[in-house]
Amino acid sequence: MQKSEVVLESCNNIACNKTTSFKIPVTLWVYGKKVQTEALVDSGATTNFVDRVVVENNNLVTYKLANLYYVINMDGTPNKTGYITEYVQAYVEIGSHRTT
Repeated sequence: MQKSEVVLESCNNIACNKTTSFKIPVTLWVYGKKVQTEALVDSGATTNFVDRVVVENNNLVTYKLANLYYVINMDGTPNKTGYITEYVQAYVEIGSHRTT
């Protein structure tokens, strides 16, 4: 099973549509390390993001992106963090379902 790339971002800076988005508990598996957290579902994001605080608090391995990732918030404004420069390779588990 191939791991998915989860781009680092501070979730507090991403605007979300509170009427259609919701959070669910998920488990991230990064090189055998289990991390319990929440996922924001239907946020309008075009890729998967993980909060930098989750990465730092759990000492997760990160990799530099070959190309920087520029983030635009849902309201059209540039994200406060600027460019995303790193990613994490992880399995995402929701209940008994594991995905890449």
